[in-house]
Amino acid sequence: MKLIKAVRGTRDLFGEDGQKYNYIVNAAHEQFENYGYTMIKTPIFEETDLFKRGIGEGTDVVEKEMYTFSDRGERSITLRPEGTASVVRCYLEHKIYAQEDVSRFYYSGSMFRYERPQAGRQREFNQIGVEVLGESSPILDAEVIAMGYNLLEKLGITDLSVTINSVGGKDSRVKYREMLLEFLNPIKEELCEDCKVRIEKNPLRVLDCKNDKCKDLTKDAPIILESLSEEEMNHYETVKKYLEIFGVRYVEDPKLVRGLDYYSSTVYEIITNKLGSQGTILGGGRYDNLLKQLGDKEIPAFGFAAGIERIMMLLGDNYPKTAPELYIAWLGENTRDFAFKIAQDLRASGLKVIIDFNNRAMKAHMKKADKLGVNNVLIIGEDEMAKNVVVLKNFNDRTQEEITVEELKTKLI
Repeated sequence: MKLIKAVRGTRDLFGEDGQKYNYIVNAAHEQFENYGYTMIKTPIFEETDLFKRGIGEGTDVVEKEMYTFSDRGERSITLRPEGTASVVRCYLEHKIYAQEDVSRFYYSGSMFRYERPQAGRQREFNQIGVEVLGESSPILDAEVIAMGYNLLEKLGITDLSVTINSVGGKDSRVKYREMLLEFLNPIKEELCEDCKVRIEKNPLRVLDCKNDKCKDLTKDAPIILESLSEEEMNHYETVKKYLEIFGVRYVEDPKLVRGLDYYSSTVYEIITNKLGSQGTILGGGRYDNLLKQLGDKEIPAFGFAAGIERIMMLLGDNYPKTAPELYIAWLGENTRDFAFKIAQDLRASGLKVIIDFNNRAMKAHMKKADKLGVNNVLIIGEDEMAKNVVVLKNFNDRTQEEITVEELKTKLI
């Protein structure tokens, strides 16, 4: 019989990878809650139109990468390729804007894009992210950037670079589009086939092309900052000012536009040199127009998403290993019930306890406890049970002592 394997572009997370995943997600949730964010969980699949309208039909994500299918009701359904559009859909559908002035959400989970599997990015990948809806202050932009940057530092990731830009609002981009087309049209035939299409649909997307030839051809393209209004420039300058106040070093990249059409004003990425071409760990920006596109609401918003797999690659062995706190070695069939009762009581008190279901020799118990990385072993033989005591052995300081069952909780917890 042929062994069924995971589908190409997906991977299983277990063992050390499972521990890393939990460590990252738990640290992120703690960080976000410290800033007043609450958890939001949206469905893994949505109506396809949500992403077409939200992300933009001219983007690579919508045109090439979405997992779209017809369900049994002949509705077009798409596995979510990113988290923002779903959060906005939830926010509008449940009229959360009528319940609170500012909403702060965080999420984590699987996203799906059909692209060539590579290190740090599979076709099913995991993200952590935040979205703030209802606040237009540039100080928020800087605070969210700093929150993400500080999270990565807290996880022990170094060699980070924050890159920022402003892509302005609708009027600024119309003005800039004309300037950019004047530059691009004379070189259109030299660009890659994708960029030739992008020129017609959204010329700014040309600046996001990963093709080396296109990058070289557009290196002298006009920059969007030249088209910003005074208000937009003031917003951008305030973001930079507060990044400095929050202690976040940054560099400006006037060609940074990000890969999704809904961005406006501030955009940014946090990058490392340790992952080669896949160096972007976290990215996001302001998307004040998205709620207008999806729900005809003039509500400002800002957010980011970070790839968990890429953070896992950067962690290496620099994460806390979660081993059981106690291994119970019971010797002889008569001690089994006594040992399992103690295990249950200790677990109820919050202790992480491993106990074997099989009767083993002492040497086999010690070997298994050592393999599990357990520091404390509780030894229970028939003599100990008769006296209502146990032997507590510590692998670190190589000591062992006989204590009563009543003293056990006080000793370990």
